[in-house]
Amino acid sequence: MKVYILEDEIVQQFRLESLIKNYLQQKKYPVEDIVTCDRSRDLLASLEESSRNNIYFLDIAIKGNQNAGLEIAEKIRKLDAIGQISFVTTHNEFASITYEYRVNAHDFIDKILPQEVFDERIIANIDHYIMINRLKPLNEVFSYKTRTGKVIEALYAEIRYFETTGIAHKLLLQMDGETLTMYGNMNEIEKMSNHLVRVHRSFLVNQSFIKKIYKREKIIVLEDDTEIPVSRAGFKRLEQVWLKRYG
Repeated sequence: MKVYILEDEIVQQFRLESLIKNYLQQKKYPVEDIVTCDRSRDLLASLEESSRNNIYFLDIAIKGNQNAGLEIAEKIRKLDAIGQISFVTTHNEFASITYEYRVNAHDFIDKILPQEVFDERIIANIDHYIMINRLKPLNEVFSYKTRTGKVIEALYAEIRYFETTGIAHKLLLQMDGETLTMYGNMNEIEKMSNHLVRVHRSFLVNQSFIKKIYKREKIIVLEDDTEIPVSRAGFKRLEQVWLKRYG
């Protein structure tokens, strides 16, 4: 996880970054980095090289653009579907329109709150994120908010594969002894973890469960003997995965 701050006021940058850094150190919470930006494009460029499931504290008005925070939040959601986004702003009137941007904001924190109350709100946001992820390593959990608003959570160690159904955005999630129906986007899910490899237009497989590969028959066999079709592009992806794994 990383903490991202988007704020173009130097004093407010320092206020936020110092508070967050000190609290994370005090609580010994796991964090890769705290990234502070005063321009939307810098945050986005950094995020494109980052892991997913991060925490974001975004101002709404940046460099004279009154909607900058909302616009960058919309772009963040395309890269990080499950990250926690909170707005730190004097523009709380925008709270009611965030639905239009489909950013699923966790909180709106007013900059003009008394210092003690402001700090408590920031800390509560961090604690909430850690609480949600506390039971398992952050890179080992699949957590996805579906198009219907439902949140699907599972350990990657339990996921065998995702399969399309022929109905737009309706997917099957196959786990150990359980099949879940969910609404989502295979391209989004594919980008969420290196555990998953797209072997076919209709199948996204957890590589840990692959037992055998039959290139001539154009299938793979999972540990439970399930056979999955593989496309030509899928074999290329598998070769890249196996090269990384075994050198």
